[in-house]
Amino acid sequence: MKKILLGTTAIVAAGMIASPSADAAEKLKVSVGGYMEQWFGYVSQDEGTGSTNDYSGFDVKSDSEIHFTGMTTLDNGISVGINVQLEANSNAGDQIDESYLIVKGNFGEINLGSENSALYKMNYAPDEYGIGINSGDQGDWVTQPASVSGGFFRSPFGSTNVEPNRTNDSEKLTYYTPRIEGFQLGVSYIPDNGQDANGQPDRNASFSDGYAIGANFKRDLGGFDLGVSGGYGTFTEGATAGQDDPAAWALGLTVGFGGFSAGASYAKSEGTTDALDEEGYNLGVAYASGPWGVSLGWFHGEREGSTTAGVTSGTGEQNTYALSGKYALGPGVTAAATLGHTEYDTDNTGAEGTDGTFFVVGMKLSF
Repeated sequence: MKKILLGTTAIVAAGMIASPSADAAEKLKVSVGGYMEQWFGYVSQDEGTGSTNDYSGFDVKSDSEIHFTGMTTLDNGISVGINVQLEANSNAGDQIDESYLIVKGNFGEINLGSENSALYKMNYAPDEYGIGINSGDQGDWVTQPASVSGGFFRSPFGSTNVEPNRTNDSEKLTYYTPRIEGFQLGVSYIPDNGQDANGQPDRNASFSDGYAIGANFKRDLGGFDLGVSGGYGTFTEGATAGQDDPAAWALGLTVGFGGFSAGASYAKSEGTTDALDEEGYNLGVAYASGPWGVSLGWFHGEREGSTTAGVTSGTGEQNTYALSGKYALGPGVTAAATLGHTEYDTDNTGAEGTDGTFFVVGMKLSF
C-alpha cells in the first residue's frame, strides 16, 4: 500500500513539473472582476442611559473589491490558476484580502496561500437578499456598545461562517475532493494566524499547527433542493498552561422548492478560556421569482463571559431581525433594500445594552 501511495504521489508531481509537452498549453492570462456595493440608509438608535453618543441619522456605507483571476490548463489536463482580491476601499490592515494559487483536476482542487479554510467556505446558511446579517453588516448600522462583548468578524457572535481563533485569511494549504454523489470533503492545514507573512512561526509564542475540516452535501431530489454542511477547526500548538486550544464548529441546512427556500445554521467557538466561548444561530426564509426576491432572517449571537467575586464581565448578546428585497435591473446590477432591527444586551455588572432600527437601500454590482 505504501508503494502504491508513493507511486501515485510521484505521478501527480511529475505531471505538475514543466516539460516540453507543456509548451503547447496557453500561458495563463489574468482577467479583472469583482463587485461593488453602495448603501444609503437611516438608523434610529437608543444609545442607553447616560450615553453621550448620538449614532442616529443618515449614512453611506461601501463594500467593494477588485479580483484578478486566471486559469490555464496544461497538456496533462491539470489546471493551474490564481486569485488575488484587492480591497477597493482603503484598508490599512488588509489591503489585499485574499491571494492564493489554485491547482485542480480529476483528483480535486488544491488552494495554497492566503484564503479561508474549508470550514468557512463549505458552510451553508440561509439566503439573504439585502445586507448580510450573517456576516455582521448590521454592526455597521447599529453601533455595538463597549459594554457588550463579542466580535462580528468570523465569530459566532456575528456569523456562522467561522474560523478557529478567528484566523481570517491566514496562509493555508487546503484540499477539496471531487464532489461524488453530492458529497464533498475539504481539509485545511493552518500553520499559524499570520497573513501575508513569511516568518517561521514560533510555536511557543503563537497558536500554530491548526487544521480545519469541512464537508457538505447538495442534491436535487426530484425538484427538492437539499444542502447539508458541517465542519470543525482547531489549533494544536501554542496554548500555555491552563489555556484551552481555540476551536470552532459550524453546521448548516438549506432546503428549496421552486422559488421558495429556507435555511438554518449554527456555529460555536471555544477561546482560550470558557469566558471567551461564543455561539451563533441563523434562521431564514426566502422567495425569488424572475428578477425579484424577498428574504426574512434572524440572527442570534452570544458570548459567555465570567463572574468573579460577584462581578460579571465579558458577556454579550446580539439579536438582529431583517426583511430584505432585491430586484435585478440587468446583468450584474441589482437593487436591494433591508429593514432591520438589532438589539445588544449584556449581563455585565453595572452595564446595559442598546438597540436600533435601520432602513437601507443600495446597489450591488458584479463584474
